[in-house]
Amino acid sequence: MATHVKTPDQLQESGTGLVHSLAKGLEILSCFSEGELLGNQQLVELTGLPKATVSRLTSTLVKLGYLQVDPRSRKLAMGARVLGLGVSVQRKLGLQRIARPHMEALSQRFGLTVTMGTRDRLSVVLLEVCRPPSLASLVVNFDAGTHLPLSQTSLGLASLVNTPVKDREQVIEGLRKQLGDQWVEARNRIERAHQEHERYGYIVSQRSLGRDVSGVAVGMVPMGSNTPYVFHMAGPSNQMPLSLMRSDMGPALKQMVQDIQAEMRAARPPKLVVPKEF
Repeated sequence: MATHVKTPDQLQESGTGLVHSLAKGLEILSCFSEGELLGNQQLVELTGLPKATVSRLTSTLVKLGYLQVDPRSRKLAMGARVLGLGVSVQRKLGLQRIARPHMEALSQRFGLTVTMGTRDRLSVVLLEVCRPPSLASLVVNFDAGTHLPLSQTSLGLASLVNTPVKDREQVIEGLRKQLGDQWVEARNRIERAHQEHERYGYIVSQRSLGRDVSGVAVGMVPMGSNTPYVFHMAGPSNQMPLSLMRSDMGPALKQMVQDIQAEMRAARPPKLVVPKEF
């Protein structure tokens, strides 16, 4: 289910220079981050916006192709224009195009799922997922577009550790408010993740999300970008003992990220196209 987003009052407090109608439209779109079908009443409950405002915004977003109406349920879903924009941006960045073959090779080598993600507010969104050829013991069944919590997986913790300090402080404060009584435990995990990253250059988690799943993660910030991305290898805990993650899997994932960075540096920069005048 989509997570609660900012209320109109919170948007008003976000500072000057905010175009409120645009902000409200983007908050509507963010409700569809997990690919679900939502009706206008559900969007009212998620955003706190008036029903008339939601109806007007969703009608506009449908006309522009950012949302589409499901013919069976008459509910709304993410439109092709949003999906196409995301794919286009990622392809132009070149990161996914370069990373995919490396991820597939690592997935085949260890028989585990390898993913790439980036932070989306207080969660991590998966951008690319490579599964091993044999799915007999598959327990990691997340797809691209899935959101995972920041503080409960090595993927999320690596993203947080690699977030610039100024942004990290805001994220930490958001997590503190979001987690309530669970914040102390999450803070301890975050502190351990910082220490582990300092020592090894990667972060491991064992039996995360209350499941028999373990993982190891490495973060990176592409040259010329301030956006941290995270690469993650996960699978059944019995295939990922801590000793093996330390001796083999963690170093292999770390090397893969270094190889991706080297290939990105060697790649030709994108050609700048001067836009034509209207």
